[in-house]
Amino acid sequence: LLEKGNIDRVIAIGPTIMMKFCAKTTEPFGVPTVVSLNPIMVDGTGMCGCCRVSVGGETKFACVDGPDFDAHQVDWDLLFARQRIYLDEEKRSFELWQCQCGS
Repeated sequence: LLEKGNIDRVIAIGPTIMMKFCAKTTEPFGVPTVVSLNPIMVDGTGMCGCCRVSVGGETKFACVDGPDFDAHQVDWDLLFARQRIYLDEEKRSFELWQCQCGS
């Protein structure tokens, strides 16, 4: 980053782990960084709470307040923990889909 000179802003869209490390890379240089979070979303209204994230110590819902947030304010540990909440349901859904498709 130092070699490139003045960087006005970084926008990161991709896997959560990539966005986290992008934020960790730009933060020491004071480069404003925006991430486009993609947590599980069920209803798109914030009512279900599946897409809840903590940004700057405040609860936000990616489906209504985002999905773009200040990367340096995202509670990455909470986001990763919440992404694991539905792993069992995702696995069962995939297995059911495989059975129905004859795979």
